[in-house]
Amino acid sequence: MFVELTDDEALARLFDSVRPEAVVHAAAIGQAGRCQERPDDALRVNALLPGTLGRLCRERGLRLVALSTDLVFRGDKASVREDDAPAPLSVYGRTKLLGEEAVLSSHPSAAVARVALTLGRGHGARGTSSESVLWALRAGRAVRLFTDEYRTPVDPESLTDALVRLLERGGSGRFHLGGRERLSRHELGLRVARAFGLPGSGITAARQADHAGPDPRAADVSLDSTRARRELGWEPRPIDEAIRENRTEPGA
Repeated sequence: MFVELTDDEALARLFDSVRPEAVVHAAAIGQAGRCQERPDDALRVNALLPGTLGRLCRERGLRLVALSTDLVFRGDKASVREDDAPAPLSVYGRTKLLGEEAVLSSHPSAAVARVALTLGRGHGARGTSSESVLWALRAGRAVRLFTDEYRTPVDPESLTDALVRLLERGGSGRFHLGGRERLSRHELGLRVARAFGLPGSGITAARQADHAGPDPRAADVSLDSTRARRELGWEPRPIDEAIRENRTEPGA
């Protein structure tokens, strides 16, 4: 069933028609550059919609888990925890943080899952962080990756496991869902090349100071996911295992 998510009345009718047992909210404008160029759209989808969903779920007694991002942080501290103060640099990060606040104020028992950079096998036209590197290398395109931009990449299967645990076990507030290792984007690219027997010479090392795009980039938004491990019994899969499951080409 198709519905315009930013139409509050249509969304309420959908809830009453489908009568879900719980809701996982993953819809977003996730391209940072698009958010910079169209901030009003980003505000409507990333910030206001989550508040509407929170209200609808609370009124109907439904469990809600809303996805957010590691980019709510400024990037000046490694292994950030849920209680560290966010300070997003980009429109994307700012609107996602507003969405977190809207969810938790409208539905205090809801959970917000801050998701790290994804790698491994994707499930749509857009590749994950590791797939995009693999596809470029296999096509002979040069890859330029930052040596001073750090994340804690995590794969979709590990994320799905964490979300199921959040739905089944409960827990409110913010949870960090990052992978086992803190890696620079350049290190991640080299791991992809090695996993598929491709030359790392196709990857050029760069620094954030060389970035010329419109969206500001956070240097280090690596996540400390201790809370999820402790309260949910969650353990993300090894990074190299997930990388080997990359789709070898778009649409595969």
